[in-house]
Amino acid sequence: MVTKKKSNPLRGVPGTTDKDAALEAFAAGAGQPAAPANETVYPWEDPYVREDVMKQVLLKMPEPLYLKLKHITNYSPYNMTSFILEKIAPEIEKEIARMTGRG
Repeated sequence: MVTKKKSNPLRGVPGTTDKDAALEAFAAGAGQPAAPANETVYPWEDPYVREDVMKQVLLKMPEPLYLKLKHITNYSPYNMTSFILEKIAPEIEKEIARMTGRG
């Protein structure tokens, strides 16, 4: 004859954990807009975007242009990355200002 193992009843309600509290907070904000309807928040304006994180971009260029860039970096204090960043950043900012109307 097989006997069933008796289970002990719960002695109390389990307490909430930090994870449960975080999930509740997340769910509570689900129906609320992140920003006013008339204000667009662009990806680079997200509060979680960090200035110290560097992203890599593959850049293909014709060989003569590459050799010119290499020549510049051989005879200046620049490396290729810093030269490209310094020259392209103002152009990116101008184009974003034109596209977003913020400028």
